[in-house]
Amino acid sequence: MRITARAGQGCRRWRDERGSGGISLTWLVLTPVILGLIFGGIAVGFRMFGENLALNAANAGARAAAVLPVSLERGHAAAQAFLDKNAAGTLSGTSVTVSISGGDVLVVVTGSTPVLPGTITRQATLVLEQLP
Repeated sequence: MRITARAGQGCRRWRDERGSGGISLTWLVLTPVILGLIFGGIAVGFRMFGENLALNAANAGARAAAVLPVSLERGHAAAQAFLDKNAAGTLSGTSVTVSISGGDVLVVVTGSTPVLPGTITRQATLVLEQLP
């Protein structure tokens, strides 16, 4: 069996292979952008989950504090118990503040997430129960 090459076949092969570098350059530019969007979306989702946890803890504290007999300590304990149970590893450096102003109880929960910097502050206000 004899292998022969036609004239000009080698030149065509080199000409066809020259154009494939543009695809590599495109992926080189697009890969960091795509990965940034994916991991950025995960980080934003993690941050939003932390904000939701802080709001739910504030709501739990407000509900517990507003029930008769009104107790700021019970509201603080309920919010802190919610954080201890549900926010481990998501919110760090949390603090709970419970106060009464007029006929409302105000619970403020602050903390931070390990992924995105900044402090999360969420609050809940609820009308205090009163005897008829």
